Amino acid sequence: MNALELLNDLAAKIGIGRLVPEADGGVTLLFDDAHEVSFTPAEEDNAVVFQCELADASRLRPEDFRTLLEASLAETGGAGFAIHRQFNKLLIWKHFSEFQSTAELEKAINDFLAQVILWKERLASGSFSDTASAPGGDFEHPFNLATNFIQA
Repeated sequence: MNALELLNDLAAKIGIGRLVPEADGGVTLLFDDAHEVSFTPAEEDNAVVFQCELADASRLRPEDFRTLLEASLAETGGAGFAIHRQFNKLLIWKHFSEFQSTAELEKAINDFLAQVILWKERLASGSFSDTASAPGGDFEHPFNLATNFIQA
């Protein structure tokens, strides 16, 4: 079963119903009325990319780019950052090659949402470059990253 089929199973378990794919074959879900996450199939079988807009890229300072690159190595749980050229938005994204179960997908979504919230908060503060630690540093997340945002 591919990730989008598992996502449909998860959606049914939490009461959303059947998801309708977008033109690219993916789906987009809104979490907590604030975090719009797109789930897009990748070219490989069963692979999917999670993606969420974090901020307007024009707000970023030159030193912010270094912080984002460093964080991609040590603070994102394997997610990366990108700039959407057409919309000038900073995105966080993560590629998953396969999910074995709905529970595994649910955990991945919860972990990704924790990163989305963390980075939105850091970016909204306007001073995340000043407070971020270097890779391997002792930056403490402002909430428990094991929080379950969705539960089936």
